[in-house]
Amino acid sequence: MKDLDLIKQLGDDLAPRGDEPLAGPPASAFRDSSRKRPLKTWQAGVLALTVAGAIAGAATLRPSPNTPGGQAATPRAATVLDNAAAVSQESTASRPQGAGYIFTETISSYPEQVQQPDGSIKTIRQAPVVTQVWLSVEPTKDGKQRQRPEGGNAAWDPWVVLAGCREAQDSDIRASEFSRCARGVLPASFPTEPAAVLAWLKDDRPGRQDSSPPSAGPIAGQDALAFERARSLLMTGTYLRPDQRSAIFKALAQLPGVVAVANVQDGAGRQGVGISAGGTEALVFHPASFAFLGTTSSAVMRQGTTTEVGKLPS
Repeated sequence: MKDLDLIKQLGDDLAPRGDEPLAGPPASAFRDSSRKRPLKTWQAGVLALTVAGAIAGAATLRPSPNTPGGQAATPRAATVLDNAAAVSQESTASRPQGAGYIFTETISSYPEQVQQPDGSIKTIRQAPVVTQVWLSVEPTKDGKQRQRPEGGNAAWDPWVVLAGCREAQDSDIRASEFSRCARGVLPASFPTEPAAVLAWLKDDRPGRQDSSPPSAGPIAGQDALAFERARSLLMTGTYLRPDQRSAIFKALAQLPGVVAVANVQDGAGRQGVGISAGGTEALVFHPASFAFLGTTSSAVMRQGTTTEVGKLPS
């Protein structure tokens, strides 16, 4: 029996049991700065992600109430990620050809907590923003992005140029270098075995000095960076082959402290089950099909290939 046939039988696995309830949405997953985020969030917060920024973000991790520190991913989180990996393997998405572009459209809506007149705290979402990104299949070429508010007939903001990866002349590129680059496809050196993918995401290599600060959360150091880099790969417009996407989900299932989170929404308001490392964002998967939807801040609405910037996939 194929993996996808088995997935249909696993809906009950996500229902809480008395001995292992799903984690409720951690407060940190909905805690945001009261300062309004700039419209260019995609470029500033994702594509321009630096190692230093990821390390700083790791320091803000907070433990989930159902996260046993120091242990592997909970069985329920592993179930979600393994099912998502099986679904990814069955993808029929077309591969990019020639010197085209990878087009990705997302809707982002950031949750924040607002104090009410009676002193209570209410979680609300900021107005959703549509982002369209074109990343070149040739990584040294520049890409572009544009944004606009989702509602009404709002005009697009001016184009933003996404600088290509100038270091991409070498086919073997480390995760720390990759995180600084706007790339439409992964380097040829990217592995497809989960253990090797996890090592790549951690940027494990001889002589590497881990300068990550200590964290009070369930995940720290290289483990936290691996989760953040995986999130970045899944969200920044990079094309992932089915085996690459599948291996990323299986690699995340090996991280200690990762938990499943019940009743979360992605950036477009779609309901799903979350996978959290205790930080400010959780990955979101469809609760029945286990298809990847996005994160609690941003939803992937469509992705495809096109021949030029500004042209939408057919």
